[in-house]
Amino acid sequence: MARKKDDINSTEKLLNVIRGKSQEKPGIEKLTAAKPGKKTAKILDISSAKHAADKKRYTVGVDYGQGFIALAKTIKAADGRPMLLDHKVIKYDHLTTKNTPEFNNILKSALVSFCGSFANCSIWTMMPAGEVNVHYLKIPQVPKKQLENVVYWTAKKETSFDEKESLFDFEIQAEITDQGLPKYLAMAYTAPKAEVEKIKRLFSGIGVPLAGITIAPFAIQNIFRSGWLTQEEENYASLFIGNDFSRIDIYSRQNLVMTRGIKTGTSSMVEAIVDSFAERKGNIRLDFLEAKKILMSLGPDGEKLSRTDPGFTLREDEILEMIFPVWERLARQVERTLQYYASSVGYQKVEKIFIASSMIAYNPILIYMNDQLGVKTEFFDPFAGHASYSGAQSLTLSERTWIVPILGLSLSDNKRTPNAIFTYLEKNKEIRVARINRGIFAAFAAALAVCVGAIIYQAVEMSSFAAKRGQLQNQLSAYNPVLSTEQISQMADDVKKYRRGTRQYAQRYLAAAAIGEISSVTPANIKLINFKIAPPASNPAPDKAAQEKNRDIAIEGVIFGERDMLESLLAQYVMKLENSPIFGEVKIKKSSINNFRKSEILHFTLEGKVG
Repeated sequence: MARKKDDINSTEKLLNVIRGKSQEKPGIEKLTAAKPGKKTAKILDISSAKHAADKKRYTVGVDYGQGFIALAKTIKAADGRPMLLDHKVIKYDHLTTKNTPEFNNILKSALVSFCGSFANCSIWTMMPAGEVNVHYLKIPQVPKKQLENVVYWTAKKETSFDEKESLFDFEIQAEITDQGLPKYLAMAYTAPKAEVEKIKRLFSGIGVPLAGITIAPFAIQNIFRSGWLTQEEENYASLFIGNDFSRIDIYSRQNLVMTRGIKTGTSSMVEAIVDSFAERKGNIRLDFLEAKKILMSLGPDGEKLSRTDPGFTLREDEILEMIFPVWERLARQVERTLQYYASSVGYQKVEKIFIASSMIAYNPILIYMNDQLGVKTEFFDPFAGHASYSGAQSLTLSERTWIVPILGLSLSDNKRTPNAIFTYLEKNKEIRVARINRGIFAAFAAALAVCVGAIIYQAVEMSSFAAKRGQLQNQLSAYNPVLSTEQISQMADDVKKYRRGTRQYAQRYLAAAAIGEISSVTPANIKLINFKIAPPASNPAPDKAAQEKNRDIAIEGVIFGERDMLESLLAQYVMKLENSPIFGEVKIKKSSINNFRKSEILHFTLEGKVG
């Protein structure tokens, strides 16, 4: 980082600007001017976007702190870019404590008034960034099914978080090469479950559906990822100077790559004013609110002191001398952070710093930070160079920088914003449900296609059958034969003659058929000794059924096998004959065990009917 050799000289230089001893005041204006090449997403005026909001779902960001509730509402334009519809800041008694019935009523009333119907909005809020630990991991490139486990156990090894008390989430940001090996760069974070549950209970208790919980660094990341602002610089940072702390967030190609909290804020400046004033005035010691009023009087947007205020006689350069040590301490901490980022993490140096603050947007702090850090510095004004949002016209520069986090929060989306109540586990469940739904839809679509095809086929077939039916009816109507009694009698005699010939043919070959059938059903372990078929009676019965009853058979044979299985084998053989279409009423006439070649065989005689 570029740094002046003599910090006192740079401080004197700035004091000269304030005292009017230098001609560098035009440079102050230049630092706050928007860069001509900066691109900003289209901002929609409330009046022109009201109709669109009635038809489209919009996103509402809710931020609340000691004495204020900030709200912002955005919607997607037809081209997919975000548009700001409205923003609002509600101030209440700073003595009102959070999570009390009084605060809950104020929050609910503000949301109902601002959102209208909760069914049409996706509501996001923030948890303290200091409660969340953000880490960056280099993960080997493994199959997608194994990626989640690899990220989880790598984070578990490097951070040692307790999954019972902390929730874990991650996102893959890029593919990198580390020591010649391809890897994934993953951003992982852990957040205390107790804090997340407390926020969820707050909103559920007032009947407000909550879509997401994130932190300020991710909210600001939304401003770049959503296309609201695009930067020519690849590496840039956001410095937020808060009341009790400050935070430096570094971004590379729209991705948050480093965040660090700094224990220096406007309260440190207020304390410095209290101590310096006591040294100057002896026994007179300011209280905190009086000193804060002196600090907030700086700059064109500040509230000027009245004659009754203790610091009314202080000149601007005197106030700056009081708070310079705090600025210097803040600059040194930011400088060390930027040096660590450029050297240890291995990225290129930061090329631009955006400053947002809870104090007044005061130009000298830009000059000081730019001079100390050697990095182009400007206030984080999301509306610079744009006047299409009517609400921005009435805002001072301080107010525009102050609403940066809430604007970023209103640009939240599960596709680009880490969400403490919709982690990768919930995303996986949603993907599985969506996959199942797609499968069900595809199955129903296929079934519908089959049904439609079947209906079309049946319709074509019915049309074809109707045509054939018409043709046959025409042929039938054209054919009208007249049959006489003699012709009908002749046809009946021909039928009888045919049946008689058929029966004779069957009687003639019945014996051969019986022999063939007995051969096919007789197993190898049964040897037939004799097979007889009785000849037809001399006076045959008048019909075929009676003749068949007179045809008897006699079967004699032996069965080879185990002694205790011979009877069972005979019974099986009888059943086979019974099941034959030729034989029927088969009965065992005689069976006996005989010895044959030193083994026992079963000699049997069967009787039955054939036909």
